[in-house]
Amino acid sequence: MSLGLHKEDLLALNPDMRAFALVGAFMGFFALMESGINEALGEVLEAKGAKAAIITRNMTFNDKIKTLRTLVHYFITDEQKAAEFDELARRAKKFGEMRNIVAHTAFRGSSKSDGVEFFTMEASSKLRFPETDWSIDEFLKHIDTINAIDDGLRSIESRMSLQRVARALMEKPKGALGGLFGLGAQFTEEEGAGGLGLL
Repeated sequence: MSLGLHKEDLLALNPDMRAFALVGAFMGFFALMESGINEALGEVLEAKGAKAAIITRNMTFNDKIKTLRTLVHYFITDEQKAAEFDELARRAKKFGEMRNIVAHTAFRGSSKSDGVEFFTMEASSKLRFPETDWSIDEFLKHIDTINAIDDGLRSIESRMSLQRVARALMEKPKGALGGLFGLGAQFTEEEGAGGLGLL
């Protein structure tokens, strides 16, 4: 079950209304995930409000994914966590490709399943009409995965917050005060000389 989407409620609709409901749900949850990617980009870049909105508004979805992957690789110091975020970004990219099918393809209630038939066409080197039919269960599975990716990417905020605290602790104090009065910087300097000598 995906955030209020119940299979029994969807089955109660006539096939074409069900198709519109399923396609609308997919597009809506995808939009929420893209909003989460926008927030993740803003978080890593330390851009808030209008600045973050302007940056992300003028980027394609694929550009957002490429930029996020590069920023994560560059800024996230925990290699395991960076790899997890990178995998989430790659999975999001695959859903971007699926979103293009859903957004730009005519569809109707399926005559073969309880879901949606898409009238897909390929014309990159040969003209093909691949069969694309998603059942209710497939839609709900896709939406659940989109939500899981969204949740994972939004956790960048807490990761970056912790990293910024650590960075502040390691900075040398400016004037009389610094990160915990410069304790972090002092510790790293004196560690090579046998530590701080604290009891």
